[in-house]
Parts: sequence; structure tokens; C-alpha cells
Amino acid sequence: MNKSSEFRVREYWERIDHFLTNALQTLSRSRVEKLMREGRVSLNGVVVRKKSGEVYPGDRVTVEMEIEEEIIFVPSQPLRKLFEDEWLLVIDKPSGLPVHPGAGEKTETVLDIFRHHFPQITAFADQERPGIVHRLDKDTSGVLILAKSEEALDRMQELFQEREMQKTYLALVNGRLRFRNGTIDLPLGRSLKNRARFEVVGEDREDRREATTDFSVIREFNKFTYVRLMPKTGRTHQLRVHLAHFGNPVLGDILYGKARGKDFPRLALHAYAIEFVHPFTGNRVRVTSPLPADLRKYMAENFKRTS
Repeated sequence: MNKSSEFRVREYWERIDHFLTNALQTLSRSRVEKLMREGRVSLNGVVVRKKSGEVYPGDRVTVEMEIEEEIIFVPSQPLRKLFEDEWLLVIDKPSGLPVHPGAGEKTETVLDIFRHHFPQITAFADQERPGIVHRLDKDTSGVLILAKSEEALDRMQELFQEREMQKTYLALVNGRLRFRNGTIDLPLGRSLKNRARFEVVGEDREDRREATTDFSVIREFNKFTYVRLMPKTGRTHQLRVHLAHFGNPVLGDILYGKARGKDFPRLALHAYAIEFVHPFTGNRVRVTSPLPADLRKYMAENFKRTS
């Protein structure tokens, strides 16, 4: 027995199969493509089999599926709430959980769990990352802000763009820092050798982006250092690149440091706190996430403070 599901397009998508893969969270892209080949996908009432066809705001996409194919998504874990009101939800993201789907990935994400508990975000204009105010790397743990309404999303993103957010990270880094505190002010650009990486670049690079990080040493250990980091800008991999540039990569950083397992089993970077003026109430909000148990255990096991 078949069941038809209709989806209203709210933003431009270059490919209809990408739109459907995003809309049908429980189906893989190959399954979506098979549905199209079988003539079970219609665009504004017309069957489409070309997966690369464009879709525009206002279009109606209809999909016919067998009822047993319609799998209900059940999260494998809850959202660890740190703060919640009618506009915002601030969570404690665990390391290893992606914020949103990446290219070719079909693993559970924060967005999947958020959409399950707050289905109203499916009506947002941005269906690629609805409600995601900012992002954390998959292996970074800690404070993450989600928006329950489009107005809240817009206002919070404005705070980030205007640098009205005060963020604090905690990290375990390789070796000792040359200075106990200071500011790293070095522009970043995408690596020309490895597109997955970023690097410090000179003035000759047109793609350079300003990047500034304040840092201070909390405690020195025998082979690593516990540091506090306060980024003033929000560039991709900013903290990781700045630290690695001076020979102090974050422990467990396989992209900018040693192979995983050589120093720490995961990226030892934690988004500890975020502070901002609430865009609706005007109150100052500060949310913190306790340092994860694995980082605390690692420091306890290696407690040999040196002067």
C-alpha cells in the first residue's frame, strides 16, 4: 500500500534529489534516486525522473512511498539541556555528534534530534540548517545554541555577526605555550594543499579572513597544557589552527596534530561558556557546560604540575 507525502519548497535547491534527501531524513540518497527512477516523485503535479532538476520556493514536491518504508526517526540520545525558554534552547553537545548532516553523511545529528522534539522548525525557510544558530566541530563538545523560531534564529545570528557573543573554550594542548597569556591575531585561509584544512596566510592571499584569539594558561602538566581560549572571531577551525601554528595543537586533533590515539582519543576541545544579551528579554544570559569527564580524568591521571 502506498502513501503520498507532499513537501513545500521554501528555498532554492539546485538539485531535487538533495532537497528530498534533506526532507526525507530516514531515507538514503540512493533510495531517493530509486523512487525517482520508479516515477514516484512529482514536481507540481508532473512526474520527474531527473535527479538534477532544480526546485524553487513555492514548488510542491510529492513522493509516493510504501507505508512500511516510512520509518519514524527515534533519537538514540536526548538533548542535554543547559538553558531553555520560549525562543531558545542551549544544549551540551557531546563529542562525536555532528551538528548537521555533512556531504555524503547519513549519521544522526543534533539537527535530527532537535527536529524530532521541535517539529515546527520544518517550516523554517532555511531547511538545510533550520534553527542552528552556530556550529561546533563534530568532535568538539560543549555549549551549542538552537533557535525555536525563525525570528529568534535571525536575531541570534545577528549577535554573532556583530560579535556580541562572548565565548570561552577549554582545551588540552600539546607541550607548553611560549607565553602564559596573550592574543593571537593571525588571518586564516583555506589550505591550498588540503581543502579540509585551514592555515595562517599572508597579505598576498585575497581569501584571508581576520582571526583573533585571546588565550591564557590554566595549568601546565608534564607534556601538555590546560588552556582557556576566547575567540573574538568565529572562523572555521580558528582555535585549532592558531594553536597548531605555534606548535601546540589540541590533543587528539588528527587534522592539525598527531594521529588519534597518540596523545588523546578525541579532540580535547570544549566549548565551556557563552554569554550574550537576550534579544527578546534584554537580560544577560551566561550558560556554562562542565568540563567532560574524559578530560577531567585525563588530567587527574597525569597530574604532575610543573613550575
